[in-house]
Amino acid sequence: MAHILGQENLTVTKESKVYESVLRWIKHKPEERQGAIATLLPKVRLGLMNKRYIRHNVLSNDVVKTNPESHLLVYNTLQVMSRPSLLYSEPEINKTLFCRRLPNAVLLVVEFFSEAIETFDFITNSWITVPNNHMDPMIPSFLASTVFLGKYLYIVGGVFDWNERHDRVWRFNLVNHTWQEVSPLHVSRGLMSVAVLKGCIYAMGGFENYDDESSLRSAERYQPNINQWTFIASMNEERIDASCSTLNNKIYICGGANLRVLDTAECYNPDTNQWTMISPMGTPRYQLGVVTYMGHIFAVGGKDDSTHLRSAEAYDPVTNTWHDVPEMVHSHRDFGIAVMNKRIFVVSCRRGKKIIECYNSTTNTWSVVFSSNNNSFSVGCCVISGLPNMAEQL
Repeated sequence: MAHILGQENLTVTKESKVYESVLRWIKHKPEERQGAIATLLPKVRLGLMNKRYIRHNVLSNDVVKTNPESHLLVYNTLQVMSRPSLLYSEPEINKTLFCRRLPNAVLLVVEFFSEAIETFDFITNSWITVPNNHMDPMIPSFLASTVFLGKYLYIVGGVFDWNERHDRVWRFNLVNHTWQEVSPLHVSRGLMSVAVLKGCIYAMGGFENYDDESSLRSAERYQPNINQWTFIASMNEERIDASCSTLNNKIYICGGANLRVLDTAECYNPDTNQWTMISPMGTPRYQLGVVTYMGHIFAVGGKDDSTHLRSAEAYDPVTNTWHDVPEMVHSHRDFGIAVMNKRIFVVSCRRGKKIIECYNSTTNTWSVVFSSNNNSFSVGCCVISGLPNMAEQL
């Protein structure tokens, strides 16, 4: 048990849960296990816990109080929390108690125009800037799409310069923090939808010419191993500013606009290279977010003909039906959306504010987990995982 609790990549939302699991384990056979507190408590990152919680739940606990070694450990932790300089001046302090655990996944956010790539830690409610070369020619860009595949963040299409075609594709190596341009799209695309399926990137719809915003039905697939884009079957509808996700080895694309705001949705089967219309959404939406969550396709926010939307709905592929889910706290359009730690995260930069909301299926509610002043207005986000240098992303 000590080995498990001491692992850097142990996935926990709160360190207090680790401590409480130790107490439950001891309580199961108290006479036999009470002495193990001296071995197990140092594996708990006490320095990441709330001081009030430590005083009321750890320092005063009978198991801890009866073990002098554990009691001293907790006392020293509180001393360092009150005087952080002690962490470096007192060699007997266990520094591991204050080290954050490494998550198995991180929310990566790209702020177009501000040239920033950041990761968000929702446990500590903090941002970390990822080093990147701001002089690279792909910065600034907007109306682009972002996805994570392998060790790369891909930025697909978009507008790099009003006089420049937007068929270019760049990828950012999250291990050595370098940019590389890869093969361009066959068709210039802005406001397209992008998904990753079976190791390939799919780009669908969008517009080719910014002046007339001519909408597209065409779609193409990128194979990183051969650095090549290939056309796939075209969608049933032209779509600008739609959004998509994958479920059960299929791509689901929802909403968007052409000459009208769309409530339609369709799915692509790569095995048959066919698009199939599914039941329409309850609300027409473009500039929406679509994500896979709990076996359903969630369509969130966006705009209809005139209104910024807070509403959300979910599609059940088994019954081919949509049902309403609770509304977000704020309306959002043209935002980033991703799933991490069994929650949906929405990242939006609007009206001078950067806002993150999350949806928790356990409570069936949305809540704002971060809000600050920010002048950016176009963001993309994705979840990154499996990197050898995850510690550098925090």
